[in-house]
Amino acid sequence: MPQLTLPFIEEVEEVVAFDPTKEICICAAVVDNTGKVIRGHRHDDCFKRIISMKNKPESAQWAQGFITSYDRYVTREEGRILQDEAGIKSVDPGGYMGDTLFSEDLY
Repeated sequence: MPQLTLPFIEEVEEVVAFDPTKEICICAAVVDNTGKVIRGHRHDDCFKRIISMKNKPESAQWAQGFITSYDRYVTREEGRILQDEAGIKSVDPGGYMGDTLFSEDLY
């Protein structure tokens, strides 16, 4: 069995060391103007799901955001604030892009 080195263990601890009482973004989501929310791994997955639905929602206007650990829909901007307040860094090698959260920042 391979041995885990100290730098690897410290890196994993840094990734998972956050306050579980803080609200964080857990997945991408889109919401229509009636409040219908579709969740997905990435925003593109949400739109693919909408396209594949037999009874498609009538709305053609969808806003992109996230579902939080409190099961709440938030905008990309609100999501970025939540991640900052929880001390969670972007997993994207380039880091966060401005004041907007992208699903690539989550995983």
